Parts: sequence; C-alpha cells; structure tokens
Amino acid sequence: MINLTRYAYGPDATLGRLVVGDETFWTVERPWLGNKPFESCIPEGVYRCLPYSSAKFPDVWELQDVPGRSKILIHVGNYASDVVGCIAVGSSLAPGGWWVTKSAEAIDRLRELLPAEFDLNVTHFVPEYP
Repeated sequence: MINLTRYAYGPDATLGRLVVGDETFWTVERPWLGNKPFESCIPEGVYRCLPYSSAKFPDVWELQDVPGRSKILIHVGNYASDVVGCIAVGSSLAPGGWWVTKSAEAIDRLRELLPAEFDLNVTHFVPEYP
C-alpha cells in the first residue's frame, strides 16, 4: 500500500507527502470543499489505482470508486489550479509556497517505482502529543 499523508490545508490548496518505498514525493490538490466535483480534493480513504492514459494525461493512474467522483487521476501538475479534483505530484516543494516543483520528473520516477496497480491510502497528519 502507498500512503499519501496530507499535512497542510489552505484556502486554495492542500499539500501532502507521498511515500513510495524509501522515496518521498510531494503532492498538491484542491482545498477541501466537501468533495465538490471539479473544486475539492477527494475524501480520505483507500483507493485502488489502475493505469490510465489519454492524450492529455499519458501513462498515469486513476483512483477507483471515489465517492461521487470519476476520473480522479495522479498526474503532472505544479499548482492546485492544474488539477480539478486530481492529485499532482512533484519531486520537491516550492520554498514558502503552496505548490510542488519538478512534477514531470516525479511522474517519471513514479512510473519506475510503482506497480501497474496499487492501493493508495489517503489520510492526514496527526501530531503526537506527549
């Protein structure tokens, strides 16, 4: 299982960390707006990811059975405005910003690391208190 842990929620974006093996990637999504199609990030949960390819989004992954949603992809993008409910992945975070960088590089690396099909656990960071 692959884990995407969201850790920052802003009015215009949601940031997360995607861990695959011993490598870390960064994600940017739309803000949480009640799972509203085309405007919100998706609900937390475990989603089966299958290969997906189109002219606009070649060789990426589609999350299955997202409640009330369809065509939720993991694809190239640097800003929340680059996705409409999907998840964009980068190799690093923009310093002091709400976006990711080196997205094409990150997707290429994920193509090397990820199996064709996998489960994605989308959750949020819960700080530990003594």
